[in-house]
Amino acid sequence: MSAMRHWLEYWDYLDRTFWGIFQWFSRDLTSEQVRWQPIRQVASIGWNLQHLGEMLDHYLHHVFHATTRPYREGPLVTMQRHALDDGRFGDLSAIGQYHRQVRPAYRQFLEKLQESDLDRALAPGNPRTWAWAIGHIAEHESYHLGKCTLLRSLIKHGSVSPG
Repeated sequence: MSAMRHWLEYWDYLDRTFWGIFQWFSRDLTSEQVRWQPIRQVASIGWNLQHLGEMLDHYLHHVFHATTRPYREGPLVTMQRHALDDGRFGDLSAIGQYHRQVRPAYRQFLEKLQESDLDRALAPGNPRTWAWAIGHIAEHESYHLGKCTLLRSLIKHGSVSPG
């Protein structure tokens, strides 16, 4: 199996997992629950899901230069260093709409890559490569979906009460 086929298949798996979890949350959670944080330093489900979209947007535009402009107008709030969740991301419909733009764009980017692209440096003098970035995106996707699933369990099993 070629390296690119591996990354495409893995992205397809992560994308199916994302949409499955997203649909589960859409059926199961209120806007208040999507915004809920157990403590100020722990980001909500909404923030984590928004971050996954903004991460793809950031990498597509600023790192891979695969888009002429970001998909989201204005700053990518969740990508700012030391940014804390301020409760603004409770609308799963809006978050889903954003993901319906950036996720297929990322898939298309991966489809166009050649194996030789994986060795490209992210920037002159940067030892990290495109392969590192693609792996980092996959790792990040898994991490944040896990955080969201944990938060949903805390909410739904009564360990905590949002509000």
